[in-house]
Amino acid sequence: MKERESLRLYTESHSHPNVLFIMTDQHRKAALGCYGDPVIQTPNIDRLAEEGVLCEQCWTQHPICMPARASIFTGRYPQAHGVRHCGVDLPLDEITMAQTFMEQGYRTGGAGKFHFQCHFDRPPFVHTIPRMDTRSEPYYGFQEFHIGDDGRRGEQAYWIEENYPEHAGKPDHEIPLKLHNSTWSADHTIRFIQDCHQSGDPFFAFCSFVDPHHSYNPPSPYREMYNEADMPAPICREGELDDKPEPVRKRALARSEQNENVAAARTQYYGEVTLIDDSVGRILEVLDDLGIRENTIIAFTADHGDLLGDHFDWYKGFVHYEQSASVPMIYNWGSRLQQGKRLGNIVQSIDIFPTLSDLAGIILPPGVQGRSQVPALTTDSTATGYDAVFIDSYVDGIENPDIAQTGNPQEPSVCTLRSLKWCYSYYVGQEYGELYDLESDPNEFVNLWDDAGTERVKRQLKDELMERIIKARDPLPVRTHPY
Repeated sequence: MKERESLRLYTESHSHPNVLFIMTDQHRKAALGCYGDPVIQTPNIDRLAEEGVLCEQCWTQHPICMPARASIFTGRYPQAHGVRHCGVDLPLDEITMAQTFMEQGYRTGGAGKFHFQCHFDRPPFVHTIPRMDTRSEPYYGFQEFHIGDDGRRGEQAYWIEENYPEHAGKPDHEIPLKLHNSTWSADHTIRFIQDCHQSGDPFFAFCSFVDPHHSYNPPSPYREMYNEADMPAPICREGELDDKPEPVRKRALARSEQNENVAAARTQYYGEVTLIDDSVGRILEVLDDLGIRENTIIAFTADHGDLLGDHFDWYKGFVHYEQSASVPMIYNWGSRLQQGKRLGNIVQSIDIFPTLSDLAGIILPPGVQGRSQVPALTTDSTATGYDAVFIDSYVDGIENPDIAQTGNPQEPSVCTLRSLKWCYSYYVGQEYGELYDLESDPNEFVNLWDDAGTERVKRQLKDELMERIIKARDPLPVRTHPY
């Protein structure tokens, strides 16, 4: 508790430490040096971990972009904020992390992928993604925002069209490095930090890289940086699909041709990650040059992971394997945090909002469901408040009949409870499911769902999952009267 008291005294005597929140998209935690990859070059992110706290067991609340990002920025489960899948906009009345920091004295700015709203242009298919010159009020709490979503949509696309028309519409590996989303997002973040420093404003800066999201095509020199022979082999085993649920088998079988070229895809994925790392290094260098690194809280994470050929599958979705649902999570704030600590207990993405708020001395709005992990970051404690993580892939709901649906109508709704011992995935309305003993089968090869000896364990885990589902319901509105 002495360390926690020291942190409290620090935040009281130094009003409003800066916050730099860095996010990547579809980034499996294994693809970082600090998480054990011996090949990938990520010295800047690795240094954040070496000088801060690395969470070994951080899990997304939904391994799809929009619900995952909504959960991170509201600190709430998908069934509370309502973003059940991509294509469902985050309600404008949801209170976000950026809004909370803004209302308590921070200057807020973000660049890169936001994806709080659908980033496909709406009918009649004109540019409708918000820009600062078309929107007078803050965007989900961001006073300054520069949107460059995947598929090169938003302000970044307009900027290229207007200033570099010869490169408009070209894929990432055919454009100059200076036009790439990672460079563009870092450039805006650097300028925002410099402006805030010059004006003396404490900042909440969100730098959100669109990579290493597929289609895995970085520009040179990152395109040529890695060799196929050096790539780690995919985690898969012949015959492992035999006891998986039918939707899982169908996903993998549909990508059989893609599975023939895993190593080549991984070289490009690694190249995108290293480009991100170099961009992070540029931002950190600016913090050092301005002399504000010690007074800047830094958090690094991803919205969800990527299977990248593991289990004969790719990308993300209702399959809640570690590679798709576990994410990197690093906190760094100089000597204020436990330096070099590796936290092995479970934390969740919804904890980021309450943790950063707690570190900065910001008051949380009502309805936040995540937990501050400050005690685990600032003391020797490893307690996080969780025995298991709840992951939700609920896809059913009301669809707009006037909009063509691009998703797979056969995609199931899946709820998962993962502890350090068990992974239990319940397929809504189905007799089948998934159950893995993570101690004896950490790679999740053998599905024990139909084993007669697991009935008692399945009943217990189903009860625990039911309790987590109930507790994840929206706690708002606040009860204001006893009766």
